[in-house]
Amino acid sequence: MRKTFTALVFIASAAGAAPAQGFGSLGTIFGPQYVNYTINSGTGEKSVTQLSFPIAFILPLTDKLSFDISTSWADSRVKTAGVETSKISGLTDTQLRVNYTVGENRAVITLGVNAPTGMYKVPDKQQEAAGQIGSQFLLYPVASMGSGSALTGGVAMAWTVGEWNVGFGGSYRYSSPFDAYQVQTSVLRFEPGSESRIRLGVDRSIGDARISFAGTYSAFSSDKVDSTSFATGARMLGQASIVMPTPVGDVSIGAWDLYRAEGQQVGAVAPRENISNVAVALGFNLGSVYVQPSLEGRAWMRDNERAGAVGTGGVRFRFGSGALTWNPSITYSIGNVYPGSTTSVDVQGFRAAMLLRYQ
Repeated sequence: MRKTFTALVFIASAAGAAPAQGFGSLGTIFGPQYVNYTINSGTGEKSVTQLSFPIAFILPLTDKLSFDISTSWADSRVKTAGVETSKISGLTDTQLRVNYTVGENRAVITLGVNAPTGMYKVPDKQQEAAGQIGSQFLLYPVASMGSGSALTGGVAMAWTVGEWNVGFGGSYRYSSPFDAYQVQTSVLRFEPGSESRIRLGVDRSIGDARISFAGTYSAFSSDKVDSTSFATGARMLGQASIVMPTPVGDVSIGAWDLYRAEGQQVGAVAPRENISNVAVALGFNLGSVYVQPSLEGRAWMRDNERAGAVGTGGVRFRFGSGALTWNPSITYSIGNVYPGSTTSVDVQGFRAAMLLRYQ
């Protein structure tokens, strides 16, 4: 099964024109994160930790043309009963993207390149760590250390229909084969399937509140490992949110649901999966600091059987100094997963992040 849910999503919304161009308008986003999940307890306890340092640069070249580049450095480790059994660390792939706005912000054409600067020919001792961070349920900041050279092209359009803003986007991603893992003296060559994606989004204001809905459909051609083919099932992602001011602060309610259809893994059927998530947050100003406590619940189903559930509580802060904005946050999660059909295993998680943006 594909380990990553592709990060290049073409948002169907109008893009604002940059007020100035050139290196003086260079924007930087830096977001170090630390994540730790502990699974089970006692002698069978396993912990997976990741320390990551993603960074992105956004440069408006003209009022219609912009360029951005992003990459990450990550260190991921697995411990079993307190003993480190696997780790992988280093630079991930680098994403380069050019955006061109057509007309008066009615359409955006995007061309993206994934440069293979990450970790490849992963040896035996690193493979467990590389696999654990690919969980689509626990969502580690860096889910893959390398996915090969790839080229993505897409277009997004937006227009107004009555009280609604409507956006539509489509993209196609082609990935080239690469040597993924090394097992003893043998190297496994992986050929990812291509991905086609469409996205539809709408939003509008209702009084002082704003609501939005979006849906994304992704289809994949077959993957190949050496001479063996297998298929990742199509994926559908639905999202909805509402933000409304109240006397005590801004209330945000958001939900998303990710469905992956049945696919074909090596030697067996990959069962269909569904992950649902609901989050509620209250944001208010405390002096010069914006404070946003939140609660979140997530449920995972595999082939119509429960596979996991986790609840998360946390708080995020936002404050600024000139052109620099700081967004520290911490969360704590508790829940369980079901490795089998009936037996559950406890899960606890901690996440700390610091998002910095300079513009």
